[in-house]
Amino acid sequence: MKKLTFLFALLAFSLNAVCQGTFTEKNIYDFYNQYEKDPVVAWESTDENFQFISGNGARVSKTDLIKGAATMTDRHKYSDLKINQSGGTALVSGIIDQTMTQKNDPSKVRTYKGVFTAVYAYQKDKWVLMSWQHSDYKPSN
Repeated sequence: MKKLTFLFALLAFSLNAVCQGTFTEKNIYDFYNQYEKDPVVAWESTDENFQFISGNGARVSKTDLIKGAATMTDRHKYSDLKINQSGGTALVSGIIDQTMTQKNDPSKVRTYKGVFTAVYAYQKDKWVLMSWQHSDYKPSN
C-alpha cells in the first residue's frame, strides 16, 4: 500500500510540473502586447503585491503604475533575453529600450536603455508578473 501511495504522489507531482508548462519568450511578449494595447489592463493583471524597482532603488507600487500608465505612451524593445525557470517560478533578464511619451504633450519624449530582471510565478493556470527591477545599461566595452 505504501508503494501505491508513493506512486500516486509522484504521479500527481509530475502532472503538476508538466501542466504548468514552460515559461518562454512568448509569455513575456503576451504581457507586453497587452501593455501596448492597454497598459492599465496589463498592470492590473500583475500580482496584487507587484513591485517595480528603478535603477536608483525607488519602489513603485502597482497602484502608482496604473495611475502613470494612463498619462503616457510607452514602447519597448527587448534584447538578450535569458529565461531561468524553476518549477512555477521564472526569472527573466535582458536589455530594454524604451520610448516614453506624455499623452498630454507629445513633444515630451524620454528614451531609456537599461538591463532588467523580472520575476514571474505560475498562479491560477497562468504566468503572472510578480516584480520588475532595472538599472541603467552600462556596457563594459
